[in-house]
Amino acid sequence: MREVVVLGAGLHRYGVFPHKSFVELGVTAIRRALDDAGCHWRDIEAVYCGTARLGMAAGHHICRVLGSTGLAMTNVENASASGSSALREAYLAVAAGAHDVVLALGVDKLGARPERVLQEDPEGKAETHRKLPVHAFAALARQYMQACGMTREQLAQVSVKNHYHASLNPYAHFQTAVRLEEVLQARPVVEPFTVLHCCPWDEGAAAVVVAARAVAARFTRQPCPTLVASVLQSIPNAALDPVWSPVHLTAVVARQAYARAGYGPEDLHLIELHDAFSIEEVVYYEALGLVAAGEGPRLIVDGDTTLAGRLPVNSSGGLTAMGHPLGPTGLGQIAEILWQMRRTAGQRQVARQVRVALAHMVGAGGVCAIHVLRL
Repeated sequence: MREVVVLGAGLHRYGVFPHKSFVELGVTAIRRALDDAGCHWRDIEAVYCGTARLGMAAGHHICRVLGSTGLAMTNVENASASGSSALREAYLAVAAGAHDVVLALGVDKLGARPERVLQEDPEGKAETHRKLPVHAFAALARQYMQACGMTREQLAQVSVKNHYHASLNPYAHFQTAVRLEEVLQARPVVEPFTVLHCCPWDEGAAAVVVAARAVAARFTRQPCPTLVASVLQSIPNAALDPVWSPVHLTAVVARQAYARAGYGPEDLHLIELHDAFSIEEVVYYEALGLVAAGEGPRLIVDGDTTLAGRLPVNSSGGLTAMGHPLGPTGLGQIAEILWQMRRTAGQRQVARQVRVALAHMVGAGGVCAIHVLRL
C-alpha cells in the first residue's frame, strides 16, 4: 500500500442557503480545495461524492460543471458518515495504486425536517419506530448523568466550548459564542437537552484532495499530513440499540485505528469527533480511550478540550455549532485538521503544534469511521 497524503481542502460555509443549488455548493468547495492543493481540475483522476439527501448521480451533476475530463465518478451514501466514507474510498484508491490524485467531496441540501414528531412527542415516549436520534441520546444523557454524577452545567459547558470555537470559524453555521446560562435556558427539546445541545439542520459542502506521497511535491510545498489509518466498521443490528451501538462501535474502531496508525490516545494533539448532541462528545471521550469510563466530564471541567487545552476537541465548533449537513460533515473535519496542522486556522488556531490528529464520525444504521493523520 502506498503512502497517502492530504494535499488540500475547501469548504462552502455550513448554513441554510435556499437560493443556492447543491451544484453551486459543491463547485465552490471543489474550487477552493483545488486552490488549496495547488491542483487543476484536470489533475483529478477520480471523485468520490458523499451525500445523504440528494439521490441519484449528485456528484455527476457537480463535476459536469467543472468539465468532462473522463475521471472516475462514484457516489457514496452512508448517512452521517457519507463524507468520511467518501474519503476512505479516495484513500483506498490512491493507496492501492489505482489513481495518484483523487478528490473526496461531500455535499447536501435540506430535505424534510422531523419537527412534527418532536412537537407530538417532546418527552420521547413514542414507540421505537417513531423515535428520533435526539430521543435516544437524551435518554443516554439522563442515564449517564444519574450513573456518573455529571451535572447539567457540565453538559451545557460542551455546547459553550463548541459555540466559542465556531464563533472563530468563518465556515461555521453558528458564529456567535454563547454563555452557560443561555444554553441552560434555551428552548427545551427533549430533557435534558435544550436546542443549544443539538446540532442544526443545515447544508453545505466540503472537498478534500488526497494524493500519493510520491507526487505531492508536484502540486504544493505546504506540509501534507499522511493518512496513517482509515478504518470503517458497522454493526448490522444497530437499529436494535441506536445509542450504545455507536458508543461501543467507536471503542472497537478506535482500537483498530490506533493499531494501524501506531499511535494511541496519549499521542493525539487534536480530535474532531461526532457531537450531534452534547452528550456524545462526553461518551466518545471515553470510547476513544482519552479517559476511563465515567471520567468524561473531567475533561470539560478542567478545560483540557479547549483551543488552549491539553487536547483540543472540535476546534471547528463540531457538529453542534459548526453544523452537520451530513454529506460534508466528515470531510469538514479533515479540512479543520489539515489547516490546524498547517497553522493556517486563523483565530481558532490551537496553542500547540498539531502532529497527530483523529477524525471520528458515526452514522445511522450502525457505522463508524475513524481517520488518523500525522504530520
